[in-house]
Amino acid sequence: ARRGPTADRRRRINRPQPKPSKMSGFWGLVVKPGSKPTPLRNQPGEMVMVLKQAALAPTSKVAAETSVLSISVGPDINERFVLCHLTPGKSEQWSIDLGFGPDEEVHFHLTGKCAVHLTGFYEMDDDDDDDEDDDDDDDD
Repeated sequence: ARRGPTADRRRRINRPQPKPSKMSGFWGLVVKPGSKPTPLRNQPGEMVMVLKQAALAPTSKVAAETSVLSISVGPDINERFVLCHLTPGKSEQWSIDLGFGPDEEVHFHLTGKCAVHLTGFYEMDDDDDDDEDDDDDDDD
């Protein structure tokens, strides 16, 4: 018997789909200029946070001054690393790809007069225990 495209499609639909092993979602944070650093998290978590973009706040077109976004990782908030320089009308957003583990202490610092919106996603691995069990099975 000849199978047509419909039979192939039915076969694909009936296959069980693998369950995603990670939960993820969007997060956003507004960093305001000033001397007080903005923490990535307000409380410890179990999630990996991934920073994907920094963008000037929509109201920042009024000021033409460059805003400099920097980061400190760990207990020493005075050790900072520059992530980007954002200037209204020239460079208003910047792509970033940085991940931060659940135990990392992360603070953002901003100089200039314009607030910056940070966006990204978080991930939490549901199968941490299953992965450890798989490793034990491999030893046998």
